[in-house]
Amino acid sequence: MSENIRLLGKSEVIAILGICDRTLEKLVRSNQFPAPLRLGKRVSWVDTVVHQWLARAVAPQLNWQPPKRQRRIPGGAPAA
Repeated sequence: MSENIRLLGKSEVIAILGICDRTLEKLVRSNQFPAPLRLGKRVSWVDTVVHQWLARAVAPQLNWQPPKRQRRIPGGAPAA
């Protein structure tokens, strides 16, 4: 286990994700985002976990490729 664990507070997590606090709460409640570590009244997330979740969430967009256009031959029929 890494000794350099950095904990992020709720305000840091919502800033990284670009969402509001209520959206973060909904994601946690629906198990779409990792539950926080509770230390007294404070909630925290490990920074690497937040960044891994974000990387998985944006992967479809990063891997998106535009559809290939079909070439048309003169006369209007699509090329094989």
